[in-house]
Amino acid sequence: MTEHPLLDLAGASIGYDREPVLRQADLAIRRGEFWGILGYNGSGKTTLVKTLLGLLPCLKGRRKGRPLRCGYVPQKEKLDPIYPLTVSAVVAMGAWRGLDPFGLRSTDRLPSLVSRALEEAGALELADAPFSSLSGGQRQRVLVARGLVGEPELLVLDEPLAGIDIATQESLLALFRTFKERGLTALMVSHRVSAEKGLFTHVAWLEAGMIESGPAERMFSEGRVSQVFKAEL
Repeated sequence: MTEHPLLDLAGASIGYDREPVLRQADLAIRRGEFWGILGYNGSGKTTLVKTLLGLLPCLKGRRKGRPLRCGYVPQKEKLDPIYPLTVSAVVAMGAWRGLDPFGLRSTDRLPSLVSRALEEAGALELADAPFSSLSGGQRQRVLVARGLVGEPELLVLDEPLAGIDIATQESLLALFRTFKERGLTALMVSHRVSAEKGLFTHVAWLEAGMIESGPAERMFSEGRVSQVFKAEL
């Protein structure tokens, strides 16, 4: 028996103020899948993710999916240096969305959750360092830990490799592969193709207001995404 999708769009037109950005979107995300949400800048990737998460209503069609504990990893984050936040404090910010809304368990579990998330992200040794003192690559690992600390059912990675040197990109990709291997459900937004090609189990390619999606093996061997991938090599 096929497992029901965690998130499901069917015949969905999505966008803002009755103006569709994407039309006739069909997409089903199941537990344990690692999706690449790919397309050029301005193709509607963020709009798609917001709709999948229930932050934007469909203009037409339908969205199905129960509320999920989600972790979010942005491209990068600038915290005003006037706030002397440690790495542990930054990571702890992600816990309040994932645990019970009244925080009854959070105070007891939070230190161990923060330590575990930092360890999973390969940044445990940075726990007591000021966040403002870190390099770009170190900050990104801390933001990954913040996304993990609430024990997410779904991890959303929003172009997490943007603006980071090649060596750090490779180390983060290796980290994300461990998430894939352990079956963490994830969406990764990217405007690139080649660097992350081997990471995804499934791909959604966005272009000209439409979505083409399917298993990564098929998507990277035929159709439009194949053409774009070959052009990048």
